[in-house]
Amino acid sequence: MQDDAIQADHLQRFIFDNAAIRGEWVQLKQSWQTVKAQRDYPPAVADLLGEMLAAAALLAETVKMSGRLVLQCRSDGPVSLLMVECTSDHTLRGLANWNGEITNDATMQELLGEGNLAITIENVEAKQPYQGVVSVQGETIAEMLEMYFAQSEQLKTRIWLSTDEQTAGGLMLQQLPEQDPEQHDENWTRINILAETVTDEELLNLDAVSLLYRLFNEEMVRLLSTTVLEFACTCSRQRVADTIKLLGRQEAEDIIAERGVVELACEFCNTHYQFDPVDVAGLFSDPLNIQNDSNTLH
Repeated sequence: MQDDAIQADHLQRFIFDNAAIRGEWVQLKQSWQTVKAQRDYPPAVADLLGEMLAAAALLAETVKMSGRLVLQCRSDGPVSLLMVECTSDHTLRGLANWNGEITNDATMQELLGEGNLAITIENVEAKQPYQGVVSVQGETIAEMLEMYFAQSEQLKTRIWLSTDEQTAGGLMLQQLPEQDPEQHDENWTRINILAETVTDEELLNLDAVSLLYRLFNEEMVRLLSTTVLEFACTCSRQRVADTIKLLGRQEAEDIIAERGVVELACEFCNTHYQFDPVDVAGLFSDPLNIQNDSNTLH
């Protein structure tokens, strides 16, 4: 039981009673290990992906949604795609695509080059998803997200992210509205100075209570809700079937003729889906006109 507690993935929300500031701490172990196990990621790519995964968990907790939050970075660099998502059911998944040899000490700018980071919030109740975009800039994922909040949300936000082979962790502070601007800025500066002392080792190894006490033991910190997170994929046989339909009947039949089956694998969880000739024929048949001898595509 103790081992389960150590391995579980948690997000802890907190506020400061003596300052208009809220915060979140997250530590991912099992979900990070599951994401990383899907592909043989070079260490530098894995570091970026782990930081993005922790960031998605932090950001998803700041918005009220019934759906999912997606962080997607596309670039012209060796890492062409970083994509992670966190759902309102507190599930996570993610992947990265890269080309060529990646050195272990490659920086974010070397890996991403020119590109954009898009933050998309898909809410079941909303007719259209919300999306904010920021260009690839800064030296870390955390810096890039801080710039997004400064430009798009006008919210003072600080983020610290770190990963190693076992854990992805993060800490976020965000300023809340306050009547006294002078005191507001003074509190923000003071608490940020304290937070700046956090180390990667502390983010990845200390539990929330221990870390917050170490950083803010002279402040009035109140713990709020704790969220348990886990890896889960939203792929399904039906979604794969829909993808095959988009290929078109002729292309699907050509694949059947060449390989005997149409097989697709989910890039997030590596689940393989196979469709044999009968399955494929069923995808393109019209159940309302099953007796008709027609070549019309429906």
